[in-house]
This record gives sequence, C-alpha cells and structure tokens, in this order.
Amino acid sequence: MKNIYLVLGLSLSGKASSFFLLNQCKTKQVIAIEDNFNEDDEIRLLKKQNVRIFNSIDFIENFSNFKKIEKVIISPGFNPDSEIVKIIKKNKIEIISEIELGARFLKRNLKFPNKKFKNKIIGITGTNGKTTLTKLIEHILNENNIKAKGLGNIKIPFTSYLTNNLLKNKQHAKNSDEIFILELSSFQLEKTKTKFLDAAIITNITEDHLDRYPNFRAYANAKLRIVKCLKNEKNLYVEKKVLKSFIVNNSKINIKEVKEDIKDIAIKICLDLKIAKKNILYAIKTFKTLEHRLEFVREIKGVYFYNDSKATNVDSVIYAVKKIKGPIILIVGGKDKGFSYRAWNKHFKDNVKYVLAIGESSKKIKKELIGFRVQIMKDLKTATEKAFSLAKKEDRVLLSPGCSSFDMFKNFEHRGDSFKKFVSILGDK
Repeated sequence: MKNIYLVLGLSLSGKASSFFLLNQCKTKQVIAIEDNFNEDDEIRLLKKQNVRIFNSIDFIENFSNFKKIEKVIISPGFNPDSEIVKIIKKNKIEIISEIELGARFLKRNLKFPNKKFKNKIIGITGTNGKTTLTKLIEHILNENNIKAKGLGNIKIPFTSYLTNNLLKNKQHAKNSDEIFILELSSFQLEKTKTKFLDAAIITNITEDHLDRYPNFRAYANAKLRIVKCLKNEKNLYVEKKVLKSFIVNNSKINIKEVKEDIKDIAIKICLDLKIAKKNILYAIKTFKTLEHRLEFVREIKGVYFYNDSKATNVDSVIYAVKKIKGPIILIVGGKDKGFSYRAWNKHFKDNVKYVLAIGESSKKIKKELIGFRVQIMKDLKTATEKAFSLAKKEDRVLLSPGCSSFDMFKNFEHRGDSFKKFVSILGDK
C-alpha cells in the first residue's frame, strides 16, 4: 500500500506542502529531503509531527521501499537533475509542484465533498512584472470591496494559505468568494497541469534562468505551460510580442492580446471582472511601488539613489534604465544566469555614465559592454561608495543588477536592504 508523500526541498513552499499534507492526509506519512537548511521553528514543528527529514545522500543510501511513495512534491528551487529525482523518475513515481498539490485539492474538493468552493483563481506568469501585477490586481480588487489575495511565488505559498484559511476554518471555506491571484514562476509551472485557473496572464517572455534551462525555448515552454492550467472557455491575456514569437495553440480558450504594460493588463482584467473603469483608475493612483523595484531610496547632496534589486535579468535592467530620468551611475552584477549582456550596449549609450560591476558575472559584463567605463568592484558596499564619489549633482545611482543575488546575498531582498543600508551610511557621514 502506498502511504508516503515525499517532499523535495524545505524552503518556503516545501514547508507549506508538508503542513498541508499533514492536515489533509492524516493517514499518510510525510518524508522530506533537504540538503541545506537551518533548523527553525517550522522545521522543529514538522519533526514534532513525525515528519522524517533526510539529506539526499542519506535518503538514497538508507531508503529502499520506493513502492510505498504515492506522490513526490518538488520545491521550485530543488535541482530537477539531482540523483534523487533521477531515482524517482526511474521508479515511475509522479512528481508534482506545490501549486499542483493545492490545485488538485480545490478541484476535487476532498475535505468538503458537499460544498463547492466559490474561489476564482487568476494565474500570472512572465519574465518581468509578475509580482507587481499580482499586487496591483489584488489592490484594485480590495479597493473595490472584492476580497482578493496574492499568493504563490509572491512569498505566500498557495498551500499555506489553503491550510490556514480553508482546511482549518471550515466556515471560511464554505462561504468564501475570495479571488486568488497566483504568481507562477517557470519552476512552479514545470510540474503543474491541472486545469484550475479562471483566467491566466503572460506578461512577457525574455531570456532568463539559462543556468537552469538548456536554451531559451525550453524556458519559454515552461512559461507557456500556464495555458494547460487554464479552464476551457476562459481568458488568456497575452502580451503581443509573446503571441508573435510563440505558438499559443488552444482553441478551447479565449486569447486576449495586451500591451507589455502592467497597468494596461490590470485594467483589462479588472474590467472583465465588471469593475468600473473610473474605480480601477482611482485604485491604481493609490497603489504604492513595491520594495526593491525601482524604489527611490533617498537624495544625498543632489544625488538620487534607486534600489532595483529585483531586476535579475537583462531586460529588467533595460526597463529600469529607460524609466530613470537623468545621468545614471549603474551598479550591476551578481551570480550569472547564462545569458549575454551585449543588449545593454544599445540601451545604455544615452544616459549611463559609469557601470560598476560586482560578483561572479563582473568580468563577463566588463568584456561584453563595449565603449562604456566599466569598473569591477569587490562588493556592493565598495560599489555604492564609488558610485557616490563619481556622482555629480542631479546624477542617479541605480542598483539594477541583472543577475541573481546568490553569490553574495541570501536573496534579492537581502541585496536591496544591504544597498539601502550602505546609502544610509553615506547620508550620515
């Protein structure tokens, strides 16, 4: 008898999956694999609830009864080419995402078989703009007295919200008409296939994560999997360049072309949700820019500092440079993701005065930027200080790395917070 659920990775979504399974499938055993974790309160609670936690090597060496594993839930950051995944595939055990786990629960309605969930679910993917669009739609709906919650890749796992607001609160589950807005990364979509979305959005698709995917086409195909998750006869909002570049072939859905503009997409989908345009526009005016996304930090002696740490690919840096008005001293670099930086040459020539490169990718950036004053700096603190020393009145110092943060920081938030701290120190001198 199959009675084990195996969770690969105990990051945010892995922990959420584990707690969800403990709550939903009380007759099953939950086992987790994590090679790099610090034992926190959630890990201790999982252990207290008899979740067995292994590292990959110990599990491979000591676990032999793969026939007892019913499902494997893989976290977005877990290496899909790891040895344990190969063994799981060899044993023909289904691997699903944390999003798919939640989708199947809502679809089958296992906990409350005589009640139908009223929740509509909007899925959002794309290379850039996913988080901002998720939060903007959430804000517009809530401002118009429509309950809505942004979930998924936005740092609130889908199953975590289901556990706390549906499984543990039956009254909420029976009466809720809340709209879920799911930000979906390519990693999450790789192992998601249930048709559970009432609307889907693709903001754009440009090069990213080529350190994980063999080529751009493979990355794009992962993004396009959102189409498989859309219910029949529902709307797919697609940026027009995506429609020109990729085949979105599904006669059972309604395709709506949108511009590559966050506000435009939000307006279109909220109009289709029967919200008056004047109310949508009013809500947009009250929406605050998210932290680490073209975030104004402060002005020091006529020099303006901006934190765009969330910019982790080439196109997002180009977008930031176009948006910031005035001469720019640009801080870039970090963990390389496998793409070329040559596209920056064309877009930087009008307003980028200096480029300060940090991290693993710094030498590659310097090599590929032709005709620019590029200096390699040892760390972000030194780069921030150097930028200020180079800056003249009315210049902009912009942190927009175009790379992952994991060579020097825990995540992009840690990088952005560090930059703001270094800027604050400059202002106090």
